[in-house]
Amino acid sequence: MPSRTAFSCYLFFVCVLSSVLPVFASVDFPRCFAEIKRGMHGTIGGTDNQGNPVADITQATSITYQLCKQACGTGGGAFSWSAFSQQFSAWLLPWLALLSQFPFGSKYNWDNLMSVVLALGSPCLAAYSLALTVLNTKWVARRFANIKYPNSRDAALLLSSLQQIPLKVTTENSLLASLVVLPENDPWWRALSEWLDYADTHTWTIAGVTSVAWVVIAYALTIIDAFSTISTDPNSNGQGLSGVGSIWLWMLPLTIGYLQISPRCDAVRVTNALARANEISYVAGPNGAVNADAISDMRALSLHPDRGSLFREQDATAPIFLYARLFSFTQVVEDFVSAYRSASEKCRQHIPVDPTIPWEAGDGKTIHPANRRGTPAQLGAYCSAPTYVRRSHWGREVFSRFFIASVAALALQWSTSGASVLIVYFTPTVGKWRRFSGSESVDGALGLGCRSGAYLLYAAVATSIWAMLVVSSVIAHYATVNPEYPDLSQRVAARVAVFLRRLAKFLAACNAAWILTTFLLQFGNFYDRCYCNSDVLGLGKRAHNVMLLEGSDISPMKAAWIGGVVLAVAGASLFLGFINVFVDPPLPSE
Repeated sequence: MPSRTAFSCYLFFVCVLSSVLPVFASVDFPRCFAEIKRGMHGTIGGTDNQGNPVADITQATSITYQLCKQACGTGGGAFSWSAFSQQFSAWLLPWLALLSQFPFGSKYNWDNLMSVVLALGSPCLAAYSLALTVLNTKWVARRFANIKYPNSRDAALLLSSLQQIPLKVTTENSLLASLVVLPENDPWWRALSEWLDYADTHTWTIAGVTSVAWVVIAYALTIIDAFSTISTDPNSNGQGLSGVGSIWLWMLPLTIGYLQISPRCDAVRVTNALARANEISYVAGPNGAVNADAISDMRALSLHPDRGSLFREQDATAPIFLYARLFSFTQVVEDFVSAYRSASEKCRQHIPVDPTIPWEAGDGKTIHPANRRGTPAQLGAYCSAPTYVRRSHWGREVFSRFFIASVAALALQWSTSGASVLIVYFTPTVGKWRRFSGSESVDGALGLGCRSGAYLLYAAVATSIWAMLVVSSVIAHYATVNPEYPDLSQRVAARVAVFLRRLAKFLAACNAAWILTTFLLQFGNFYDRCYCNSDVLGLGKRAHNVMLLEGSDISPMKAAWIGGVVLAVAGASLFLGFINVFVDPPLPSE
């Protein structure tokens, strides 16, 4: 199972860091600061918490970066295994355990593992795929809304639930028309719906509820712990609140969302269910409907086999890969909608499939079977759209769904990551720089340091990964405009799409390793060093290390922390609310 493999990697990181960090962690900052205040390292370099020099070193609450390096060295704070293990188990482990509740289902373990890496490396991509799932479901329901024909409701439901599967539609030899129209195929729809409704699908279970509750409680305790120790250590305050507590809050709405929609993404089960259903499918013959096996091995609805590197993500069934199936899934739905709409319109006009026989009146609720039988050519004509109707290669409303899903995903990514950056950014050291414009001076906060910089880099790379993969899916679909005889531009597009996807996967692996290593280094006090505590990255020459919080520092810091928590919780809640708006849309009546 991918989560077990990933968890083994995390344990490996823990073991390595627990053995390496003690070698470098040797600075006792409280003792060093006490020595500075006693004048043991000179009287120059003491400042207040805004970085302004103080004349009396004994009154200093902060020191310059240069004095910090000179007096305390460049090493990190003392490593404590008890503190490390406590923070790891309380702040990080619950979130890692929540990964086990994510749906997988691909037939290759590599694809399942890659889905975990992509989710960790780009929460934006995971949120985008989930948002597309519910938007597609609503779109399918709308496309079938005005269609009144037998099994149209089952068709809308099945297509919505099979978004994670690489579906293949075959219209040749009236296969699709036979599946839609022939009364002998009514059992096919009922059987497939029943066989796909397996009892142990990915939905709410005791384990799922427990994992979600565990994370919620852990995050609440993180908030309580951060605010209860706000004045004890300015360099460590909020690290659990900002780091693991807020930056991974995106996991909650994604986990709950997938548990709600319960995607049918198990490749083996769906393949078996479809194969069993296709055994009882019928096609039109010259002398009436015959079992499809008597004609050929082709079926109206089947699964694509492995099609090579260009379609690798489309063929993987883990839900995060839905980004690659937006266009192909839209085309599958349009094939069914076109056939059903044409049959429905002719049915409303009381036109039978066989134009040589009169319309047989039914019981007012169903269509008489005689009206639904004919030759292959008659069925094909019955389900054909008018010649003036043109189909786009891209599909209907794909870009509106792309835009809405993108906004929702980006909002979730940056509300959680942005909250983490905000909390650390306004945690001392928050320096102030002063620039002069004529007679006017302006103060500004520059709290960008190791921790906030790490979170900002993680969010920026995660967004870039999402952008590259979305662009690769667009280019890959363009490369299939003429799949049998691709021109030079299509062949180049195919290579570019594969390159972008592989580059994005590599960056996702690096980004996932980056954020995990960041947390573990943070727990091991690696960032508790002069460079990071002085926010050299943002303050430059004005860098200083706050050693003692004053009362005037705590109130604005609390306000920033509260704002960060509200931002993260609001972003996660709004995304979950967005998902619930589109879950279970009304399906068409028969």
